[in-house]
Amino acid sequence: MQLLAITSTVASVALLSLPVQVHAQNSNGLNPNLTLRFFTSSQDDSCDFGATGQAITFTTESIPVLPYCFDLADLFDGNATSGFVNQTGNRPNVLGEHGIHWSLSNTEAYDASANYSSVLYRQHISSPNTDDQKPGHRAERRATIYPGKGCTQKDPNDDKGLLPWFGLSCLSEDKGRCGTTPYSIQSFYIQAGDSEKQGTCWDFAKNGQSAAAHLSMSVAAVLVATGVTVWLAL
Repeated sequence: MQLLAITSTVASVALLSLPVQVHAQNSNGLNPNLTLRFFTSSQDDSCDFGATGQAITFTTESIPVLPYCFDLADLFDGNATSGFVNQTGNRPNVLGEHGIHWSLSNTEAYDASANYSSVLYRQHISSPNTDDQKPGHRAERRATIYPGKGCTQKDPNDDKGLLPWFGLSCLSEDKGRCGTTPYSIQSFYIQAGDSEKQGTCWDFAKNGQSAAAHLSMSVAAVLVATGVTVWLAL
């Protein structure tokens, strides 16, 4: 893994920072779906997008206007297999419908008592045009994983305890990116990705602190032009 130390003032990552640009969908593969698959260690599914077909699965092609929290129980313990979070009111001067269209798979496999401690995350551009569209660079969406309902860090087994959240916001390999948490996942946030000026993304980052700091080509060019030093530790 590359570790990059950047001698520059970089804005801190705000978990619920709101995007200001209008996001449009496209069909050329440059705005890939975000897929999250949740499974337990007792399931036969392995940590590979092509081999986790029986895991409960959330997918969206939308880029949220605002961050939105989904509880696993609310999503999978019902009859719906698709839905829409309407955020059009947050774009009063922009034509069209805005929000989060989502779909579910394998809802019948959901078990409220199961320990969903593993998650497979996938945002992959199949035919990238630039290096910034390849795995390891910033994606159009961020996902953050939580131990408590309502996207809280509250330990379900300890009223006073807090557990870490995990962040994912890098473009993944085709097979996806898998991670395991020290708890049963109860909820997750979906929101628009970091701005290109940030220059980094989260690779299953615990509390957002251990992110793989992947520098985009555009940000690198700016840093070089302004004489900012970048160290690479391979």
